Amino acid sequence: MDSSLRTSSSRTSRFRFRDHDEMENSPQSESSSDISSPSSEREDEAELQSMTGKGIERLCTELLELKEASEEDFQGSIFANYSVFVGIFAEVESITNEVVQLKRKVSAHKGLLNDLDGIYLKFLSDESHETIESTMAEVALGDEQSSRSKMEAHISNVSETLDILLSENRIDEAIAVLEMEEENSQKMQFEDDFPHDVLKSYASAISERRVVLRLQLTLVAENPRTAKAEFQKVLSGLCRLGYSHLATQLLTKYYHSRIATGIRDMDCSKSLLYGQYIRELAKFVFSMISQAARSFVMLYGEKCPFASELIQWVSEEIEIFGSSFKNYVTSISEIRGGLGKAAEAVQIAVSYCSLLESQRLVLRPYLVKYILPCMEEVFQIHIEHFKKVIGIFAATDAWVLGRYLVSGLMKGWCPSTVIGEQSEYCLLTNSGWKFVTVLQTITEDVAPLSTLQMEGSVVGGLVDLFMEYIVILERAITHETNGMEKGGSRINLAESLQQEVSVLVNLSTLKQFFSSLVTTISGQTNHIDPGQNKIQSDGIQDTELDSCIMFLCDASTKLRAHFFQQFINRLMSLETGPIPGVGNYNESQVVRDGCHGVVPSVPFQVLFLELRKLCKLAEENVFELDWLIELLRELMEAIFVWTTNNKEMWANIGKNSASHRSDCSHQFILDIHFLVEIARYGRYFFGNPLTLAMLMKSALASVGLDTDRDVDDDDWAINIATETIQRLLEIEKTTATLNDDPLSISEEEIENEFESAGDSVLGDSNSVSEESLELKEDARATYASEVTRSSKTSISSSYFSPSGGSLDLEN
Repeated sequence: MDSSLRTSSSRTSRFRFRDHDEMENSPQSESSSDISSPSSEREDEAELQSMTGKGIERLCTELLELKEASEEDFQGSIFANYSVFVGIFAEVESITNEVVQLKRKVSAHKGLLNDLDGIYLKFLSDESHETIESTMAEVALGDEQSSRSKMEAHISNVSETLDILLSENRIDEAIAVLEMEEENSQKMQFEDDFPHDVLKSYASAISERRVVLRLQLTLVAENPRTAKAEFQKVLSGLCRLGYSHLATQLLTKYYHSRIATGIRDMDCSKSLLYGQYIRELAKFVFSMISQAARSFVMLYGEKCPFASELIQWVSEEIEIFGSSFKNYVTSISEIRGGLGKAAEAVQIAVSYCSLLESQRLVLRPYLVKYILPCMEEVFQIHIEHFKKVIGIFAATDAWVLGRYLVSGLMKGWCPSTVIGEQSEYCLLTNSGWKFVTVLQTITEDVAPLSTLQMEGSVVGGLVDLFMEYIVILERAITHETNGMEKGGSRINLAESLQQEVSVLVNLSTLKQFFSSLVTTISGQTNHIDPGQNKIQSDGIQDTELDSCIMFLCDASTKLRAHFFQQFINRLMSLETGPIPGVGNYNESQVVRDGCHGVVPSVPFQVLFLELRKLCKLAEENVFELDWLIELLRELMEAIFVWTTNNKEMWANIGKNSASHRSDCSHQFILDIHFLVEIARYGRYFFGNPLTLAMLMKSALASVGLDTDRDVDDDDWAINIATETIQRLLEIEKTTATLNDDPLSISEEEIENEFESAGDSVLGDSNSVSEESLELKEDARATYASEVTRSSKTSISSSYFSPSGGSLDLEN
């Protein structure tokens, strides 16, 4: 080693830096001293540059020499110390082998100690048995003093042994000794010859050490730093000592602490997103419950049922999870798509909960119990939100029907078999179509909630939402503004008859969709019982489903009734009297018919024209014809009922003179027959003509008219009703022609057409009174002036009274 150092020092001495004195004495220094000599400036600069270059070159040469010397020293050091390094590596390998041998010796000594402990325990057991047997033998021989002394020595020896084992924390050995001594104590209990005080002392010593061992195990189990394997060993020891209840309590306490700590850490963590949070939370909580269940099985065996304490603890932990779940879904309820995210969270929780069923833990009822209320609350919050949304939809709806593809509306929430049973297209208003999309969105979002058996709540919320929309439709038809005064949303009103009927068509279509939707939701949890071959449902029962559908049908029927009542009230508010263009009748007719120039009342004539307009819209595919005929049939029934219940229009029948009473009777009979002819013309009762006959008889009987006496010869009424319908059709045709080309018809042509139309109603009359002529001239003048005015404005919704005023049905 010293020689290598000397070698390196000698090599190092070969390199040295140039001294400044040598540089000064060198020729270069002499030349540099001549700088101060008088010379030209150019020569000085050249000489200075030459000195600088030489200095740099000298410095580089010195650095290269230093590098070479350093490398030589390093290599020399390696070569000189190589043998030392090899020796160190050999010593390390030798030490490693010695450590391995030492471990083997330790392991062997450990095995010897375990064998020795077993031998010692066996020796104690044999000694204890021999002591007990010898003592029992001495007791049998009557040597009580010797037996007492041996038992006292044995008790002292056992107590000392247990104290040593407990102090050395040799839990398993201490438990084995206690088990052995407890067995001996039980044997001695059956012997009556042992002194009572000795047995009591023996049992007391064992009990005291047993309690000490329990406390020691409890402290180890409650220590938060105890490893899981050691914790399980402690619980097993408690069970061996007979403290199974305490072991179960410590087990649940241990895992409760871990769950509480984990939930707290997750709540404080900012790295988890919303979806990740609930997934990690459910995974963690149910994983801890699964580990607790496995620990329980390790303690008590596979066949042992779970203790009530464990089940109660599981229920409490799921309740804690439910509280965190509620906070989560409440926090996302205001976010866009919050309902779908909440339902997804339910699906995640249920999926992790279901994994425990393989361990004989059916926990879904507990999970449903604690998360169902918050999900119902969240669902109701969204229903209230959607109520405001459909109010906004109705605020911009013009109540005009549009045709929509049924398969597109019902796709995703209705089975294909049900879609195949529907028509290809359906009629909906704009708000109705948007309402269907809202229902479709809700249905898709809440699909995972079927696992919570929330079908009843879901259907109830949807029904509540549908009823809110029906209220909006009712306000649109009845022109009710109380809702807006109370802070409700503003809606467009259905001002025309076509708009009102469009509202009813919209509701009828929605009712069909909604019935299919409710049926689909209720059938999501249906299953077949193989034993009875019957379909059973875990959600909505058939009676509840029928009740829900009937409730919606009643609401729809109520809205129709509102429409009928409003239409009739508006219709009957018109002034009664003959329509212009319907002529009077001569004296022979008056005498034969018992009336003078009687014609159907104006409201019923207007009714006929309005119904004609609706039928034309059906012919243009604005409405479905079959549905419209059904609606008009119900409307005619409502009018007959109104006529029966409202006798004030014919209140003077039977109260005044015979002639006046006869005129009123003929007017009433004519109006009833006119209604019957309207129904026959429109074929509203084509499938059930007896209903029309019963309605007519009921109306006549309501005012005290005998169908045999007062309506014996009613051909005149039928003729007038038929002729009036023909005249109204001609007026309708004329009006349509004017609307097509109003400026192409002169006033003379209008008068000629009016006169020819009037003659067609008068028939072959030969005598006309002066009063009738004046009425006819007034009617002609009124009709001509109104038709001329129609060249500038539409008269499609105006009908004329005998006095020449217009009757607008739109308001």
